[in-house]
Amino acid sequence: MDVWKGDRLNRIECALENIHEEGERALITARKNIYYLSGFMPTATSFLILEDEPVLLVSEMDRESAMAKSRVDVRTFKRIRDVRESFDLSGVLVEPATPVGLLERLGIGGDFRVMDPVSDIRMVKDREELKRMEEALRIAENSFKKLEFNGTEIEIAARLDYTMRLAGSEGVSFDTIVASSERSSIPHAVPTANTIESPVLIDWGAVREGYHSDTTRTIVEGEGEHEVLEIVLEAKRAGVKALKPGARACDVDSAVRGVIGEYGYADNFIHSTGHGVGLDVHEKPSLAAGDETVLRKGMVLTVEPGIYIPGEFGVRVEDMVVVGDGVMNRLPDALS
Repeated sequence: MDVWKGDRLNRIECALENIHEEGERALITARKNIYYLSGFMPTATSFLILEDEPVLLVSEMDRESAMAKSRVDVRTFKRIRDVRESFDLSGVLVEPATPVGLLERLGIGGDFRVMDPVSDIRMVKDREELKRMEEALRIAENSFKKLEFNGTEIEIAARLDYTMRLAGSEGVSFDTIVASSERSSIPHAVPTANTIESPVLIDWGAVREGYHSDTTRTIVEGEGEHEVLEIVLEAKRAGVKALKPGARACDVDSAVRGVIGEYGYADNFIHSTGHGVGLDVHEKPSLAAGDETVLRKGMVLTVEPGIYIPGEFGVRVEDMVVVGDGVMNRLPDALS
């Protein structure tokens, strides 16, 4: 079914097709899946009963906003018991991440089956989603360009977060990573009060109408750092080239690892090549050895090779790529 029309009701039809293979209705509790399907992002516990006539159940705190934004019928509840008494949820399909305690409060107990009717649909982005992600990425990149790279890792991270907020970001995609000198060899390093020294690895992202961006750049100075950066960039180019409709996610990972391995750094690339991005900063599919997902036009993934030499330094460069349309980033990938 075509999900490129930007029509959330069409998304519901796609989800219903998945559900009808397993049952009659599903209980959607994940906030971002509710938003994806209905157009409304809950601020409190909410339920989307996904069936032929879907119903969004929200608290009184969310009623006004939900009535204005939801594309499905909205009803309110005061207590979880109200939901249990108003709807027959026996044999309902539930999302994998639904808390067991919540199911018990709904009176479902063990009378349910687990399935995920939404995440596969979310992999392919429609035009409106791509627009929001483009806006988030522009905010992130333009904010980066305004930075002065002096002071401590914490100070740089704080400046970047603040600048993105001023530019219209709803928040940060994740805790901004700023790691310098030998700490740059830690892929998910937490910023410290250390004064920055070369190289400086920055991984950051902005959020626009719920949609995320995710970019990494490494600022290098020394000859050895430049050499490793060139290898990483060659690997990234190989990954971007391999990221095309019909390819498997694992094949993109192999293309990137092949380049890094040729230079003798196979053991220094210690994470997957990339991941999907959207309402979550990490979504399906994963550019990793075990993921055989066939890539489709409109998927948005990161390509982020890195080489990490413990006790010395690390280099990572990350771009967002639209399958079938190319790299979204405009920021130069070689910085010094």
